[in-house]
Amino acid sequence: MKIFCNTTFVEKESLAELFEPGFLFGWGAFETLRAYHGKIPFLALHIRRLNDSLTVLGIDAVALDFEGVLKELLKVNALEEAYIRITAYKKRNSTGVLIYTDTFGYYPQSVYAKGFTAIVSPYRKATQSPFAQIKSLSFLEHRMSWHEAQKAGRDEALVLSQQNHLIGGSRSNLFLVKGKQIFTASDKSGAFAGITKHVLIRDASSLRLKVRQADITLEDLYDSDEAFLTSALLEVMPLVECGSKKIGIGAPGKITSKLLAHYRELVTADSL
Repeated sequence: MKIFCNTTFVEKESLAELFEPGFLFGWGAFETLRAYHGKIPFLALHIRRLNDSLTVLGIDAVALDFEGVLKELLKVNALEEAYIRITAYKKRNSTGVLIYTDTFGYYPQSVYAKGFTAIVSPYRKATQSPFAQIKSLSFLEHRMSWHEAQKAGRDEALVLSQQNHLIGGSRSNLFLVKGKQIFTASDKSGAFAGITKHVLIRDASSLRLKVRQADITLEDLYDSDEAFLTSALLEVMPLVECGSKKIGIGAPGKITSKLLAHYRELVTADSL
């Protein structure tokens, strides 16, 4: 049977995967991560989160040698510094898996030296949803927040909960620094349970820093000395401006730089 796709008629069977529930209804979950020198930091944590998400979505967990598959995929594509996306989706009788890799070159050092700018997203997050902690294929509200930032010429959109608390960025977690204390929204408040976020919380004490998880507001952001965003792709990205207001002095801060250096030591270490 033929179907119309974009500009031509093709056999439906050649696009069979697009007719699976995962693609038709955004029924699935994904993980994005990076490879450094051919190594994939925190892979086990990402896979655990992926399979936990699939369980919530009523999809069978993926039983796959992810490390072996990813190393082979990097090898056949001749990649060492790479972007990786793992997508798992609902099929009628099983779980589908699609893994994509590409050269990673999004954020040169000049971006970290300058820092990100942001807007406040016009879209609120429904933090009480049972799916709030899932990176689901139904990622529309996050993507639309990011789209608004792009239209405004900014790098990220900060997202508020329905209770007016800052819960992070459209594709990142948010940290604020005030004096010697670091604050971030808790997972319970609706902030995403980011891998990079929890690695930094875990390691803060060894750096003589303390992270407090608490409700934070826009006023807290504007009153902070420095701020930064985290994700597996961003690592630790300084946030220097939101809207028309500078954060701190409007430049990357010392604590942000310290945490970025620490994180890079972690992901490029010989043993992870």
